[in-house]
Amino acid sequence: MTSRAFISATRSTARRGALITGAALAVGALAVLTGCSGGGTPAATADPDEEVTLNFAWWGDASRAERYEAAIDLFEEKNPNITIQTSYAGFGDYWTARNTEAASRTLPDVFQMDLAYLAEYGGFGHVLALDDYLGDAIATDGIEPSLVEAGAVDDRIFGLASSSSTLATLYNGPLLEQLGVDVPDGPLTWDEYDEFLADVSAAGAANDPVVYGSLDYTQYFWLFQIWLGQQGLSLIDDGELGFEQSDLADWWSRSAPLHESAAAMPAERQSQLEGVDALGAGEIASDVSWANFLARFSEGPAAPELSLAIPPYDDADNTGMFLKPGLMLSIGANSDHPAQAAAFIDFLVNDPEVGAIFGMSRGVPASATAAAGIEANELDQKILAYQESVADQLDGQAPPAVQGLGTLEQTFVAISQDVAYGAATPDEAAERWFAEAGNALK
Repeated sequence: MTSRAFISATRSTARRGALITGAALAVGALAVLTGCSGGGTPAATADPDEEVTLNFAWWGDASRAERYEAAIDLFEEKNPNITIQTSYAGFGDYWTARNTEAASRTLPDVFQMDLAYLAEYGGFGHVLALDDYLGDAIATDGIEPSLVEAGAVDDRIFGLASSSSTLATLYNGPLLEQLGVDVPDGPLTWDEYDEFLADVSAAGAANDPVVYGSLDYTQYFWLFQIWLGQQGLSLIDDGELGFEQSDLADWWSRSAPLHESAAAMPAERQSQLEGVDALGAGEIASDVSWANFLARFSEGPAAPELSLAIPPYDDADNTGMFLKPGLMLSIGANSDHPAQAAAFIDFLVNDPEVGAIFGMSRGVPASATAAAGIEANELDQKILAYQESVADQLDGQAPPAVQGLGTLEQTFVAISQDVAYGAATPDEAAERWFAEAGNALK
């Protein structure tokens, strides 16, 4: 077996071991983070002759894995002394694994970080501050300063965004045409969007498989934040919740009508599709998601032709939309090779060949250098055109990286399932979430 084949086999084994099954959420595991802390001493420079193995982990699907593996092949060709071993999992299982590693101080050398978890990992010393590397080992001159600062906790940078994105409403035009339903030709209010979804479900009831309007969008944590912004509220205000329990109950109150009119796919069917995107499978005709997921959904089993539009709002002067830093990268504080890890991050964020490999699948590249390598295909052009079209309507703000933000998201998703199944009323669910949120933010 050649060395390259051995490396490939090693990666494959690591990947299989990382695919944790089950749908357990990492809410309880976050508690272990408070029990340990650490710093990690940055190395000034990397020895180009030292043989090093770095562990790299991310969440995502097979499409993202293929792109990362192609990028790693390039990195190893340019850095023959560094071997990258990889693992990936779905979002929930991914963070369960990272939380366990944080408790035992065995985190990967480099791993994907999300804004929701940045404060837990940075504030408790589980990841290395990148400040000593920024501008030198990790080039930042081609990155929008606000995206660099988005990785800050207590004035130190603990994660660097490789991309950014905004939420969008996706429509499957050919499927809607088949059902005899027109794609909306302009922005919709929330009630208009619900009516549209109900019309789609009525038209798709006789299809095989049945086509529904959408999934229950009230389960989407980040969409809820946009809705809050439309109400003049915010998720976090000065370290505390910036809205009332009744506001969350109002949001979740939109769920029952969606299911009563069959506008949303039944929760039971959604659970059966675990691991498969309903939009990519052609079982829903619309959804609200990150614009960069256009490529992922388009590569689904039904290969849908999708368009992007701004999510619903009731006031054109108050969309609540914001630019979210996406797919941050961090260095585990326990890494024995932080300088090499920093060089790997610089490569993934800035290299134009990596930009070409990922296109817009991670979102719009944070680095202008990486973006310069992209020969935009049709899907990339759709994403770019959409982000440009909403650029002057981004009147909201992404939440700050506060400790407990990840728990807020996980409990939101979990409790929203009870609302979708009718196991909890919106008022009961909001009361439960506020109790969990109060503990998380403390």
